[in-house]
Amino acid sequence: MQVQLLIALRAIDSVGFQSGTRGLKNTIALSRSFMETSHQPVMLREVLSLAEQAYENYRSMNEESHPFRILDGTLGAGGHSLELARAYSEASMLMGDRDARMLERARSNFAAAGLDPAQSRFNWMRKRASEIELPLAGSAENPPFAGLDFALLDLGISMLHLKEFKGGFSYEDESLDMRLDEDLQSSAQDLVNSLPEKELADLIYRYGEERASRKIAHRIVQSRPVESATRLAEIIARAIPGPRNRPHPARKTFQALRIAVNDELAEAERAARHLSSLLNPGGILAIITFHSLEDRIIKKCFADLCGAGPGISRYDVPVLEQEQKPAAFEKAIRKSMAPSAEELEKNLASRSARLRAIRRKNNAPGIEKRRAGISK
Repeated sequence: MQVQLLIALRAIDSVGFQSGTRGLKNTIALSRSFMETSHQPVMLREVLSLAEQAYENYRSMNEESHPFRILDGTLGAGGHSLELARAYSEASMLMGDRDARMLERARSNFAAAGLDPAQSRFNWMRKRASEIELPLAGSAENPPFAGLDFALLDLGISMLHLKEFKGGFSYEDESLDMRLDEDLQSSAQDLVNSLPEKELADLIYRYGEERASRKIAHRIVQSRPVESATRLAEIIARAIPGPRNRPHPARKTFQALRIAVNDELAEAERAARHLSSLLNPGGILAIITFHSLEDRIIKKCFADLCGAGPGISRYDVPVLEQEQKPAAFEKAIRKSMAPSAEELEKNLASRSARLRAIRRKNNAPGIEKRRAGISK
């Protein structure tokens, strides 16, 4: 419990809230929140710092003519959103997740922390981040979302998927499902038992970067039918034997199957481009990734949005230069950020996290003006 309190206090120290009643209330609120839930949102300090930058941009540009608008497109257990809701008590918040179980858990965590999930400023949505639409209806107290001032994506799966939901994500699960969205047709079990050996090997190599993919695929095909995560983990361990103190030999194959089942890489880019289009001038989009495949996609996507075109090789055929439109976005942080040493001591699961963020330039039209232009 003391460790959790220290994490909360450390997160507040670096955000730079203004001193006074608001800063004190947020410090107390954050401290309590870590006591009330065991979920530890990754890189919370850095996310709150970016949100504060977005809030300052919002105040300077909009003269608070509308509420500060926040979106969490991968809500999970609600750890980030809970702290954002407390830090910005008058903000309108849109919170979405493709997994209905996570939405239910997040609402429960809000209630347990003393925040009524039925408040009009909270909007809950079971959707993929790439499919989230801004509410067009509103009220005097909670105007419709005309654009976003801060948006967050925390990619990957929650520890709840590994430790509680028994969906095939853990090596001890009797299921081999791995679907984050109940509307998806194919499960990991379907792929493992139906794909030809070469296609299965290619999948494991492409999405898991597993060098022993052919050995693993061959052993899986020989062992069919495979009906549980426990059985799959055993098969992989036998296919690539090694010392007991190594990382689990099935980790890359499980990652590959999960990515394939949920179309995670394509969804990450679609979501990044979709949510960036919804930002108001000065608005910030922050994305946390957990493996190199995701991070490379987001890095390239952000570079494209910020106007960094592809490199030119001296061996390329010369082409006529074309006038390049000024980029609508700029980097909110120069390079990707990793968890601090202090966070790694408290939460080893965050070790692979990387945070990137972009900002819509102040002179770039926001969604309100873009919609107005379309309607003319």
